[in-house]
Amino acid sequence: MPFVRVVTALALAAATVALRADEPAPTAVDPGALKNLHDAYPAAPEGMERKVILLPHKDREAEEDFRVELVVGRTVPADGVNRYRFGGDLSEVDIPGWGFSYFAVDGGELEAPAATRIATDAELKPRFVPGPTRLVPYNSRLPLVVMVPKGCEVRWRVWRASPEVHAAPSR
Repeated sequence: MPFVRVVTALALAAATVALRADEPAPTAVDPGALKNLHDAYPAAPEGMERKVILLPHKDREAEEDFRVELVVGRTVPADGVNRYRFGGDLSEVDIPGWGFSYFAVDGGELEAPAATRIATDAELKPRFVPGPTRLVPYNSRLPLVVMVPKGCEVRWRVWRASPEVHAAPSR
């Protein structure tokens, strides 16, 4: 039952995110995404967590102009002067027999970030430090499932293409 509450909360949160200030709020989550989540996607392996993003429904033609950026990271003590970054890769993993895929962090537990070493007296505060990122097609009919090491966060944002498509000249 707690899983259903979490998925419902995620669906409500995703449905309330507006893509641009001048756009109307997106419609509800596609019911097919929830069905696919329960039927096709595996549980997280030991030491990992399964994060789920349910995108607001869009018509198929409209989805072609959108991409979703997945950003995996952790909230760690950091100053506001140095630049921090976790390593690793976000790879796509096919689910045999379904034609779907999910994303998984490879190459690191995301324990200690790399950072510049600028001397500073700035106070350390909890800040989100990004790690592996990936830009994926927008598909509201399927959930975006990301397997991350325990304690990691997945943040995401939607990118929208300009309606103009420019031709490249020959030179």
